[in-house]
Amino acid sequence: MFAPWVQRLRELRLNAAVSAMSRRYLRMTPVSLAEGLPSLGNVLYMPMRFDISTSWEMPRGLLVESIRLAPLMQVRSLRVASTITVEGPREWIECVDRDGRACARLHLLPDTDYLAWDALLAGGEPMPIAKLPSGSPDARPASAQLLRFHTHRLAGLDVLGGEIATQVSSMSRHLAACIARTEAVPWRFPAGG
Repeated sequence: MFAPWVQRLRELRLNAAVSAMSRRYLRMTPVSLAEGLPSLGNVLYMPMRFDISTSWEMPRGLLVESIRLAPLMQVRSLRVASTITVEGPREWIECVDRDGRACARLHLLPDTDYLAWDALLAGGEPMPIAKLPSGSPDARPASAQLLRFHTHRLAGLDVLGGEIATQVSSMSRHLAACIARTEAVPWRFPAGG
């Protein structure tokens, strides 16, 4: 009975959010990104679905602990976006590969270190829109995970890792669940958090 009304409300909210979205573009290397991620604290990490035939380049001297983090090694630029939703402001970074495809998304949460977030973005080089590769702007996330990033050295290589964040505020959990629901990806917060 209320389904059409609820669906229409969702469409109106989505259209309002899209029209009021702010975006900027920054050039960023995987090494610079990996250096800045650990200082962020808790973030919502959403790797994108990808075509298995896509060939990936791994940057020299940098590894990942898990295949779920491999999309971060493809970054060549960042698409920084923000909008105001009915739940409040949202800001995220889309990691974009050399072909212009989004390969991962990082969402700012109340628990994220905002100064570290700004410092990460300050390390990128502004890019004019005209120089952006034209990839698929409609990439869909494959999953959503609350992560804390870390790096360490192994046999002369830098290794980027991520652990599930368990010490998370209720505001961050709520926001992460809302984002996952909006993106239609599975979401489950680990027990004990």
